[in-house]
Amino acid sequence: MECGICGKHYSDDLLELLSEVYGPRLRGVLERLSTPPSRYAVRVNTLKGNVDEVVSFFRAIGVDCRAHEQIGEAVMIAVEGPFKVDPSGNSITAKKHAAESVMLGSNLYMPGIMRMQRIKVGETVRVEDPRGHLVGSGISKIHSGLRGAKGIAVSTSQSIYRLPPIRETILFSEGKLQEQSLPAILTSRVLDPQPGEIIVDMCAAPGGKATHIAQLQCEKGRVLAFEHSPRRAARMTEELGRLGIRSVLVERADSRYLDRDYPTLRADRVLVDPPCTALGVRPKLYEEATAAEVFSSAAFQKQFLRAAARIVKPLGVIVYSTCTLSIQENEGVVRFAVEELGLELEEPPIRVNVAGQGIGFKECIRFDPDVSETPGYFIARFTRNR
Repeated sequence: MECGICGKHYSDDLLELLSEVYGPRLRGVLERLSTPPSRYAVRVNTLKGNVDEVVSFFRAIGVDCRAHEQIGEAVMIAVEGPFKVDPSGNSITAKKHAAESVMLGSNLYMPGIMRMQRIKVGETVRVEDPRGHLVGSGISKIHSGLRGAKGIAVSTSQSIYRLPPIRETILFSEGKLQEQSLPAILTSRVLDPQPGEIIVDMCAAPGGKATHIAQLQCEKGRVLAFEHSPRRAARMTEELGRLGIRSVLVERADSRYLDRDYPTLRADRVLVDPPCTALGVRPKLYEEATAAEVFSSAAFQKQFLRAAARIVKPLGVIVYSTCTLSIQENEGVVRFAVEELGLELEEPPIRVNVAGQGIGFKECIRFDPDVSETPGYFIARFTRNR
């Protein structure tokens, strides 16, 4: 059975788990998840560009943009909206994640299409998610008989929210920008990589944190970026080329077994950003995860931390992060790391004003959507003392 809150859908068992975290605040949390943050973060690749250049570029095209006051390489771009979308025209149903991108004004690409009514090239069409929510409209670049092609399917002209086309800017193509949420940018700052160190990123794709780590080291170190998926590893290699980064080495491996498969590997610092239920992602049209998936995900995440504890050097640093909200995947994994792995939880070297503390672990960083203009996120920093 599903429970509709704010027109969005969550399973009853998942709502019960989230109630453990938020209690009477839950409705407000879900309302905020259904909308994007008021500002969208991008990271400036300071190996190629600078913040003043990026801010000036966006302001010159009429975009409200400013440097972040605490993280020097972060730039915050205003999200416009909400707007009404004209519901006329035949429909194209987009896959969930593609629909959430169209909701922010992105074009719809061929791989993001689930199904479509009979349409012609040049026709005005509406874009819906799989549950019928209208997210945008635009001009069709394809006809309904076309299958298996790539490229733009709908050039979006109306959307509920609007962002500038960041990936279509000259700054992006020149490798001066990386799309990355503020909490994700903060995660690498909490890791605090130093020049000359060996850093392991255990679940590295799509490469945002690995490339940020290299940037923070001024490429005077080595980042070993592990990724199990060949497709995602290849895509990460492309990103390294765009950003002009040479100190990141992409390796294909199942990071749960790094201590076995790379028996001589020892890292100064390890980043563990494992697969999670992504309950904190914004905007979220609806949620498909169940409570069972939360528990399964938490068990999976512990395997990565166990391997991290075995490959990090004595007195080395491990940072654990997720883009989810559940206690099981966040504070529950922290408790496992402390009680079962013997890791020591420590205060991070940097915090941002909008972030709170973990539940029962004040050293952790928790971004809650109802109190911060960010996605939901969790960060914990450990040291290995034995």
